[in-house]
Amino acid sequence: MAARDPFGEQRARLLAEGASLPWAAIWQRLAATRGALVGAALDVSEAQAVWRPPQGEGEEAWSIAEVMRHLITGTGNVTAIIEATAHGRREIKDPPGTISVGEASIGELRAQLVEVSERLLSVGLRIPSAPNNEITVEHAFFGPLPCRSWVLFQCVHDGLHIAQIEALKGSAGYPD
Repeated sequence: MAARDPFGEQRARLLAEGASLPWAAIWQRLAATRGALVGAALDVSEAQAVWRPPQGEGEEAWSIAEVMRHLITGTGNVTAIIEATAHGRREIKDPPGTISVGEASIGELRAQLVEVSERLLSVGLRIPSAPNNEITVEHAFFGPLPCRSWVLFQCVHDGLHIAQIEALKGSAGYPD
């Protein structure tokens, strides 16, 4: 029996849905997922934001503040990729796990997350109604993706980090 390739299956879904779904359906999915992501960070205190799980490596060991800093960084990069590819240009994809946003309070991180989320959610206003589908940008796990598939990728990415934040909140030792 052949090994299952979850990235290949998910890539195929991103490509198929990116090519077939109307923009309104893609945008609605993005808005719902991004709204849930911002909501996951609303009730987090400073102590909760910097708390780290007692074990884990790499992203699994991140605090909520680190997750938010990564999301702020990544959202800016993915928004630039969506805009560039839609107009027939390439953009460089940051490596997985990139964090270029500096240390900040949870309030400052929430404000930055809202700001990049507003820019992401308004991306449809800055791209052609028939975006270029020939230009792709390579994703480390999903391979080359065109504009609309990058929007759907962001939904998948946000969902993973929503689950990560919720798991942190449910961890033993998480501050009250």
